[in-house]
Amino acid sequence: MKKENILKLVKISTLAVLILIILNIFTFPIYGQEADKGFLKFISVIQGAGAPDFLKGASDVFVSGTKAYIAASGDNAMTIVDISDPKAPRFEGSVSGAGDPNYLGGISKLFVAGKYCFAVSYNDDAFVVIDCTDTKAPKIKAVIKGAGSPNYLKGAKDVFVEGKYAYVVSALDNALVMINISSPSTPKVEGAISGAGSGKYLGGASGIFEKDGWAYVASAKDNALVIFNTGNPAKIEFAGAISGAGTPNYLGGAKSVFLKGNIAYVASSADNALSVININDPHHPSLEDVIKGTGVQNYLQSPQTVFVRENNVFVISEKSNSLAAFDISNPSKPKLISSLQGMGSPNFLGKPAGLFVSGKYVFVTTSGDNSLSIFETNIGISGNENTTSENVTSLRKWLRIHNPYSI
Repeated sequence: MKKENILKLVKISTLAVLILIILNIFTFPIYGQEADKGFLKFISVIQGAGAPDFLKGASDVFVSGTKAYIAASGDNAMTIVDISDPKAPRFEGSVSGAGDPNYLGGISKLFVAGKYCFAVSYNDDAFVVIDCTDTKAPKIKAVIKGAGSPNYLKGAKDVFVEGKYAYVVSALDNALVMINISSPSTPKVEGAISGAGSGKYLGGASGIFEKDGWAYVASAKDNALVIFNTGNPAKIEFAGAISGAGTPNYLGGAKSVFLKGNIAYVASSADNALSVININDPHHPSLEDVIKGTGVQNYLQSPQTVFVRENNVFVISEKSNSLAAFDISNPSKPKLISSLQGMGSPNFLGKPAGLFVSGKYVFVTTSGDNSLSIFETNIGISGNENTTSENVTSLRKWLRIHNPYSI
């Protein structure tokens, strides 16, 4: 071989090695997987604004049995998708319409208990009960609406059902509302508390979780996690709060809260953070740790929703178009397990807004891709556990114990 040819071959080989090194440093896989920790893998999507799928601006998802119930704010619709085969989701039914008579304008969140779907509509300032006995033709059963006193539903943002009560937070009324749903056809407001700033910290109330007579609210404008004693609905009492954007609490734009044991996990969109908060003493919640970062490592650019299953927490982030899972077996030292990213094909995670984990599947609704995107995972599933879609999540296990309306 001629000397000049040998020199060319060496140059080409060197260039190839350099390219490989650069790719290893600056790129990441379409889906992250570490065999000893767990994986996330896209398997299917159903998408489309308006007819026939009614998924425009899909903002939330709740899974019950073989159905996924979706809040599609852009279509002013509650849409039901058959997920009996997660690899081939199918449209099942829908009810839609802003204003009279359905009041689903800007539907933001929903919660399914038994045959009923309880939804809140941001634009219509409403709490809506939907009868889903016939999943192909869901029907509006009852509506409570109105900004300010007595219903405090202006900018209704999130809902949580436990026992005979629906707990609703309203971002524009800065309020927590308790609604008696023992008779779904005639729900009644039994109590409310409102107010921003010190003493109530309900400014821009955005996320709600209730457990054992205590309500935990994530407030976006007050940058806070606030706790209330809800034992007496007619007299909801402030218990304690932890607040502050940036260091040390990183609760700027607190959007979503999920409880596991004596720990509350709060997703804060403005601080690009997931805060781990000890709530053992509801009067004095304290910071345990913070996961933060917008880059490849954590994918937490404007996190929207958090969901906990066993010793793992799943988070979706709007601006990084991502889904990430963390190991929280040691709450004070959470670690990233796996992550996915990307608008459109192949992951369909454009502006994710709703999140639910059931069995070996993760369900994500996206407002950017107008979709319900489904992912397979083994995270949080023990080796001897049957990993069918019939397995319940930590939330549904808890509901079965505490909520007589749940399935």
